[in-house]
Amino acid sequence: MITVACVFWGTKFSVEYVHNLKSMVEKNTTVDHKFICLSDKKIEGIETRILKPGYEGWWNKLQLFDLAHNLGERVVYLDLDTLIVNSIDWLLEYRGNFMGIEDVGAVNAHQPHLKGVLQTGVMAFNSYMNAKLWTELSVNKEFRSNFRGDGECLNNVISPLARDLLQNLYPGRLKSYKYQVYPNKPDNNTSIICFHGRPSIIQAMNEVVTPMQTYYPQGWIKEYWR
Repeated sequence: MITVACVFWGTKFSVEYVHNLKSMVEKNTTVDHKFICLSDKKIEGIETRILKPGYEGWWNKLQLFDLAHNLGERVVYLDLDTLIVNSIDWLLEYRGNFMGIEDVGAVNAHQPHLKGVLQTGVMAFNSYMNAKLWTELSVNKEFRSNFRGDGECLNNVISPLARDLLQNLYPGRLKSYKYQVYPNKPDNNTSIICFHGRPSIIQAMNEVVTPMQTYYPQGWIKEYWR
């Protein structure tokens, strides 16, 4: 059975994100699976694995590779700020060793340096084949300090020859909300929309947000985020 996992800690996101992600997965796959959240607290109605202490922020995501959490052989990981709008059977049916996403900024003409760069907003992997990531990185805090986050770290430690990039294998299935969807609705080929930075999913539904450009609330998001 496939495990679909997320990681929830601290106060950046509300628990609503966990429940809605679980609901979106269930509505958009026919593949037999279980949904598990790695968290620093028990979550009512969600199968939860308690994170080991001592890892701050995004470094908690490395615990996905810790076999002690008993996630099973095949794992699909989704960031909490992920909107699922169509079938993800194709994602749960991936059988390669490791797949992440190409940095979503790579679609911008002014960021060519992000082409081929691994990010971890969505991953699918064989946990047994990648357990060494935990054994090597969990004890090496000094090494981790060389990187600005888990994505940059894994981009450096997983060889391009040992990983797949989702956008290459499944063109058009995953898109950036800011760069490829807004201000339109997703097309029929799109399954996953990544919300990175601002606006978050909740902000995109309810607020006018102006990080670099102005993003106005989009009512269609509510059709999916529930």
